[in-house]
Amino acid sequence: MKKSIITIAVALVGAATAFAQTADDACLFSQAFYQGTAKALGMGNAMGAVGGDMTAVNINPAGMGIYRSNEFTASLNLLDNHHVSCYYGSDVSANKWRLSIPNVGYVGTKQKSNFRTLRFTQWGIGLTRINDYNMHTFARGVNPTSSRIDNYLARIDGYADDELQAYFPYDIYPAWQTYLIDLYEDEQGLYYSSPVPQGNIWQSQDDDFKGRSEEWTFAGSANFAERLFLGLSVNLTHIKREGTRVFEESRTEATETDFNRWSFSEDITSSGMGVNAKVGFIWHANRWLRLGGAFHTPTAYAFDESWQTETESVISYIQRKYISEKSSYEYTFVKPLKWVGSAAFVVGQRGMISLDAEYTNFGKARFSADDYNYDDVNADIKAVYGKTFNLRIGSEWRIADSYLRVGAGYYGSPFGFGKDGGSVKKASVGLSLPASSSTTFDFAYELSHGLSYLTLYDAGALDIESVSQRQFRHILLATLKVRF
Repeated sequence: MKKSIITIAVALVGAATAFAQTADDACLFSQAFYQGTAKALGMGNAMGAVGGDMTAVNINPAGMGIYRSNEFTASLNLLDNHHVSCYYGSDVSANKWRLSIPNVGYVGTKQKSNFRTLRFTQWGIGLTRINDYNMHTFARGVNPTSSRIDNYLARIDGYADDELQAYFPYDIYPAWQTYLIDLYEDEQGLYYSSPVPQGNIWQSQDDDFKGRSEEWTFAGSANFAERLFLGLSVNLTHIKREGTRVFEESRTEATETDFNRWSFSEDITSSGMGVNAKVGFIWHANRWLRLGGAFHTPTAYAFDESWQTETESVISYIQRKYISEKSSYEYTFVKPLKWVGSAAFVVGQRGMISLDAEYTNFGKARFSADDYNYDDVNADIKAVYGKTFNLRIGSEWRIADSYLRVGAGYYGSPFGFGKDGGSVKKASVGLSLPASSSTTFDFAYELSHGLSYLTLYDAGALDIESVSQRQFRHILLATLKVRF
């Protein structure tokens, strides 16, 4: 029996609670996988002590001090993001293609002297893609123990039916409106229940997102006696991510029930603007050794997020649908600081081998807002995520007037040292071909592989298997460089 609903205004705190940012969002917005120039990608982005490249400036702004002439760069890449998801023994794959411009930049150089300590100064402006959110994942399997509705029922224990709209306007209240949750009565009184079986049902989740994290760099640098290079940059960052997540449950053929299927769809758009600063140095210790170091301040973002949900049920072949109001919320996010240490070894006139090590602590990410308390979310971030190192190695070898590049990288688990979940391995190869004395075309290919785990909902004591997701990302990148 469905009791009459008393219509009340949806409180802002209810909206924020329903779609509050999570620890997983903090990790997603904090990660950096550079997609700038083909030279950097081909060398595994191990550019901290190399310099002379716009992506290198994002890693260590002192790298701009290597320039001795003006340069313009522009890049184009093709990305194929392929996922294989396993859920209760069922493997399903999905992929997404995307063509984009991950880099454009200009460096201006001024020669000060051939003999004094200060030889050159440089200034530059550039756009570099820091991360890519274009992805499509799909998981499907038969859950033997629980339904997402069980999560709903656990959360509304103690709430009256006329409170559901105020406290759960985007997920549980729509389920109430579509008869996925109802009030029943026995000798002990009224209680919430559902026609959806508790387990032995098909479950699937389809995520289709697009977006990017990018950084506009405004940098200055100086060359002291061709040995010490110093750089400073102020960076405006932008994150845009939008897409749809569809969760669905349906009965199996062997289950006899009035329930047929139901789905919950979320349309989410997140947009944030942030600012940070970076400072670094490169020291040419001798002819064969170069050392570099950089510090990236925390990045402070102002985010605006909007969302809307749609819940649909089919019970006894009767279809019902409820679409929530479209809502938005503003909040602040702080991405943690980063330290970068680098070394490069010059092999005569033949080539170079470079190494980068990055340190960050994902557990230091923080959310805040003027009218909502994120203490619980921030406590989750601190408890779940931790310190990690990213390690990169690259090399460049001269072949006549061209260069062959090879690189690799290991991006440590954001959950902390010694953990594998969320870690990413990368391998790359690149080629530089001169078109003239002032123009060069660079090409690169990168393959990355990562393994992560996704829990569709909190099933409590009923338990639920995590979805294991293997990601294979292919990137083809071309860069035009013009020196003048």
